[in-house]
Amino acid sequence: MGPHRIPLMVPPDLPTLKPPVLNWRELALLISKMAPLATGLFVEKLIVPERKYFPAEFIKGEWFLRLSGKRTEGGVLFSVRARHPYVAWVPGKGPKASARATHSVFDLSLSKYLRGVKIQSVEVIERERVCSFWFGKVEASSEGSQLGLVLILIPAAPEALLVQAEVLPDGRRKPGWQILARSRQLKPEALGLYFVPDGVGAPVHPPVRPELSEATHPLESWTGVIEAGLKAEAFLDRLRLAHKTLSENTAQLSDRIRQSEAAVSQANAEPDWQAYGDLLKVHLPEPPALNSSNVRVLIDYATETPREIPCDPKLNPQQQVAKFYQNAKRKTRRIEEAQSRIQRFTQMKEGYLRALASPPDTENWEGLEQLERIATQGTIPVAEKQSSTGKKKEFWAGRNFVSKDGVQILVGRSRAENLELTFKVARGNDLWLHLRGRPGAHVLIQLQPGKSAPLETLLDAANLVVHYSGGEDWGKTEVDYTFKKYVKRIKDSTEASYTHNKTLMIEPDRNRIKRLLESEDG
Repeated sequence: MGPHRIPLMVPPDLPTLKPPVLNWRELALLISKMAPLATGLFVEKLIVPERKYFPAEFIKGEWFLRLSGKRTEGGVLFSVRARHPYVAWVPGKGPKASARATHSVFDLSLSKYLRGVKIQSVEVIERERVCSFWFGKVEASSEGSQLGLVLILIPAAPEALLVQAEVLPDGRRKPGWQILARSRQLKPEALGLYFVPDGVGAPVHPPVRPELSEATHPLESWTGVIEAGLKAEAFLDRLRLAHKTLSENTAQLSDRIRQSEAAVSQANAEPDWQAYGDLLKVHLPEPPALNSSNVRVLIDYATETPREIPCDPKLNPQQQVAKFYQNAKRKTRRIEEAQSRIQRFTQMKEGYLRALASPPDTENWEGLEQLERIATQGTIPVAEKQSSTGKKKEFWAGRNFVSKDGVQILVGRSRAENLELTFKVARGNDLWLHLRGRPGAHVLIQLQPGKSAPLETLLDAANLVVHYSGGEDWGKTEVDYTFKKYVKRIKDSTEASYTHNKTLMIEPDRNRIKRLLESEDG
């Protein structure tokens, strides 16, 4: 069987990211540069920016307020994510809107109240990490009040508020601004009033980073700092996700190795069917009769000792010999295939452990994408294992069963697994099964060249098709099967078409499915 025990390696600690966070002096400097550009522009729209580098392709808690005027356009990028708050000026049209983002009540409220409204002023609260954008009047009936967007950029508890402030005759805003909407999802009664903090307890003279104090174009410099930080954050997020998936895959492979080892042990514990067949064959055509326990006592001429051979009373001696030889072949096949799986899964596990032990360096996007492919596809190309065509052979890490006849059956449970199984793992002479006329699981019976699938194996596979397609309660169900070489992927689609198929009409067999699930071998 060869060595297959692999010590569990502790992966190296993943790096951490320190996000760019503004202190109150830096925010004041930034707003002083931003205010002249934003004041006088009109709100065109609020969008959630597209962030292709992130797993979800957008960032929850980040928005872009697109502004425009007669001669210029730009926008305010802001985030109120915990530990990642920021505000920045982006010239021009700004980022593209994400097509995948979900929209909250806060998004919709900002769009409702601010679209088409002019920015009157941009302000910062003294000695606080809080800035505000003030807009034109709400409507004629609300004379004496003003809409504002308040950004609280405290890392531990950032928040964005849409407020309405009452304006006093002298132009000052009355303390206690009515909150119309807030980025944090709280109960409606939690809206209440917002009172401006007094700045007590703030650091007296915090340092200002060079990107703001020394840069020729501080707004562009700060936006660059944010974008670089976001790219680094996306890299680490995806690296952690790939690391988590690889760790889970490694644990699953360890389980499958143990299951395959158990299959070898179970097969080895069976009687020596070959010896039974040889011994009974020697005593043909008239072996000793069965006793009351359905046992024939035969003389082993090699040792000159009697041996008890359990037999099936329904079979004649010639049939019993054939049955013993059939069982011997099945036992050998089960052991060989289980040992082959142990070898394959061990190679995969070693590959996963190597990937875990050597994560790509920060900004090595090609290395990250390669790691993600290994983690998500569930297969690792192994150069040493070549098919007869010379192509690299892919190993399957999905559901793996052994039929009653000892034949391997592979099951895809999702669109990605189906594509992987059918178009990367399957060989032309493998038997491919699918529900007739409806979507569902792809199932593969792996066959040796020139071999056909026994009826029991075919029924096992068909039941797995129905089970993993959610059809245990459908009653009689049609399952198509054909050779994989007749299955083609539809161009520009994730679906497949097939020809030369035959159809089985089956009723889900719960006992058969239970047996298969209990004996899953990979």
